[in-house]
Amino acid sequence: MKPIKTDEWIPADGLELEKNAHNVATEVKNSLVVAGPGAGKTELLAQKACFLLQTNTCRYPHKILAISFKRDAASNLKERVRLRCGDELSKRFDSLTFDSFAKQILDRFLSALPDTFRLVPEYDILLNEKSVLEYYRAEDIDFYGSTNKDKIIKLHNVQLPFSKDSSEEVLKGKVWSRMMRESKLSFIMVMRLAEYIMVSNPKIRSYLQQTYQFVFLDEFQDTTEIQYDFFKSCFLGSSSFFTAVGDDKQRIMIWAGARKTVFEDFINEMGAERIPLNMNFRCAPRLVTLLNHLTKHLLGKDDLALPSPKWREDQGECQVWIFENPESEMEILFKDIQKWINEDGIDPRCICILVKQQLDVYAGELIDFFNQNGIKARDENVLQDVLTQELCNYVIDTLYVIFKNKSGNAKENAFNFLRNLHTELEDEQLLKLEIALSGFIKGLREKWNKNGLSEDQVKSLIDEIIEFAGIDRIRANYPHYKNIVEFNRILGLLKAELIKDYLSVNDMCEALDMVMGKDTIPVMTIHKSKGLEYHTVVFIGLEDGAFWSFDRQPDEDKCAFFVALSRAKEKVMFTLSKKRTGRFGEQKQSINKIKVIFDELQKSGIVQIVQRK
Repeated sequence: MKPIKTDEWIPADGLELEKNAHNVATEVKNSLVVAGPGAGKTELLAQKACFLLQTNTCRYPHKILAISFKRDAASNLKERVRLRCGDELSKRFDSLTFDSFAKQILDRFLSALPDTFRLVPEYDILLNEKSVLEYYRAEDIDFYGSTNKDKIIKLHNVQLPFSKDSSEEVLKGKVWSRMMRESKLSFIMVMRLAEYIMVSNPKIRSYLQQTYQFVFLDEFQDTTEIQYDFFKSCFLGSSSFFTAVGDDKQRIMIWAGARKTVFEDFINEMGAERIPLNMNFRCAPRLVTLLNHLTKHLLGKDDLALPSPKWREDQGECQVWIFENPESEMEILFKDIQKWINEDGIDPRCICILVKQQLDVYAGELIDFFNQNGIKARDENVLQDVLTQELCNYVIDTLYVIFKNKSGNAKENAFNFLRNLHTELEDEQLLKLEIALSGFIKGLREKWNKNGLSEDQVKSLIDEIIEFAGIDRIRANYPHYKNIVEFNRILGLLKAELIKDYLSVNDMCEALDMVMGKDTIPVMTIHKSKGLEYHTVVFIGLEDGAFWSFDRQPDEDKCAFFVALSRAKEKVMFTLSKKRTGRFGEQKQSINKIKVIFDELQKSGIVQIVQRK
């Protein structure tokens, strides 16, 4: 394909980028793009990748590396680039999570580790910190019993190599040695080992830097100390160019180790220019005005946004509803949402119910009440492990093709999954793979396309779909499936949920719709909602009880509130119940701790405070 001249390149899909976004997409320099909700940060990265590949600014055979935090975000970005650039160019665009990138480096260069950290290729990934803590308990029960568990984890996760300056360091070395011998690693250990490979092997580091001429970093405000260390070990001082995008107004992962100074450090260490984006394409103008007020007066920042011209100036609604008790809250919300769906024509999937935390306390009974009275609602967290998994989406898409006459993009999605497993194939071989998929689906239709399947038959059908892709190939290409226990856990979740729904309706298409949440209101925590958007958002529990840690972490809780508000395109409602029944019984609720939030909502001139009865 002949490259496009740089001055003739235009954004894909006829998209108009604001001036700063267009400059970032087409300029070759290190940039920190700071942009609020709805600014199109992910789309900007996709467009920049298109420019670099289509104009050959990223000169062949160099590649682009994009690092995201979530698997679905990495997959989404990869697919956007493929659709815009085509299969050939998009082969030079790698979109990975921090964990998967680190694991690829470790797996490829295992032999570069010194004898102290010798590891066999078939190691297992431990999925929680408790598993690591158990090694310390087994090695030194007295230390384990007398030491804060967070301190133990912090000790365990420091950079390599180890010192032996204290008894704690010696203990840590023993635990690491034992875990390495038993081939048991946490994801952070994988990242530290990959980092160690980089800092101790200049040739490998140089090879990596020559491979990736451009590096993108998404959701940069959530980058942890360890992830930033790893990134620097790979690229600091290189000739690669970096584009990081993020929003410090949505910094809600400090509790999980996010580096507080990551923006400033990136600018100083990478020589990056801070570039703001001003447009908010998501939210209606009145909500943008509210977000701007909170940005300035609640968060103390001055990066204000402009609404998209696609909206009328009077669009956007925000209210705080005050209820006497949760029962009244539940019943009135049900009637309002019923009206939004039946009279206003809003798709239930476009209405989201958010809580700060403790979803069962704030929305458990509400979910049951809604389902019992004709509105489908579910805890989206329960199925998040399923719906964000490439493996599960491949199975679901294939099942749709088998059982549904018109299955939309399902067959294309299933083929794209298989194509990602076979990156070595040329066009002619990919065509043969597509023909093989069609034949496979035809055979399954003849064998299984009927109702009245037993539980064992549903399991067998799913197993056949997995076997067609190849278990070993799936595990080799997706690092998070390397651990066979995790692979089986995810597949087991899908089987259990699909079988449960299928046995209740005896129709595979309807069961698949239930798994996907069709016509069902999603209920989730603020942290799970990051990166998502909805026509209408209802936030339950704008109360001191929900923001119990506000005194200790006011900045992070203010940002959490900002994230909740900014998920809404057109309408957002916050509820306060004067009483709330929690794990310690019924308690009166107040807004003493979070009064500053209420005060700024009222001062905005946008928000209505309404007593609902």
